[in-house]
Amino acid sequence: MVWEITAEELLERYADGERNFAGIKLAHYGLYGFRRSKHSGLDLDGVVLRDINLRGAYLHDVYLIGADLTGSDLGGIFLDSCTLVRAIIRDANLCAATLCGSTFGDADLRGSNLNYMNASIAIFRQAQIGSFERAILAQTDFQGAHIDSGIICRGWNLIWNTTMPDGQVVRGPQWGNGRDAR
Repeated sequence: MVWEITAEELLERYADGERNFAGIKLAHYGLYGFRRSKHSGLDLDGVVLRDINLRGAYLHDVYLIGADLTGSDLGGIFLDSCTLVRAIIRDANLCAATLCGSTFGDADLRGSNLNYMNASIAIFRQAQIGSFERAILAQTDFQGAHIDSGIICRGWNLIWNTTMPDGQVVRGPQWGNGRDAR
């Protein structure tokens, strides 16, 4: 079920103790008290949304720089062109998340479930990542990320023109099926 909600309403209801926002579409209008970033996206930098349920939610062009989403359920979320630089997303569920065009530079994703994610054109530079399987990694950038290249190249991940932590690019498409895909 998709329902539209403004950032103000989401933060107000979260502050009142509500945690279930599954299926929302975060609206970019009604931004009283919120500034839009210089790039026209919704600016929620530094927001704390621990243990929030955003399963199946849709967020487009949202800036969550330094946000804390520890323990959140983000399963099946659609993050389209969002910026989560230096975000803390530890022990969260991002199973089957679509992260297309989003940036997770220097983000902390340790302990999070990233299985089945679609991280096409996503950037994870300097991010701390545990492991994942069956992910789509098309033009994904892991340069400098704190993750073993072997994890990226295994677990039946689809790898295509993906930059490894050491800066090497794995051309493809290739399936990471337990062997080094390089």
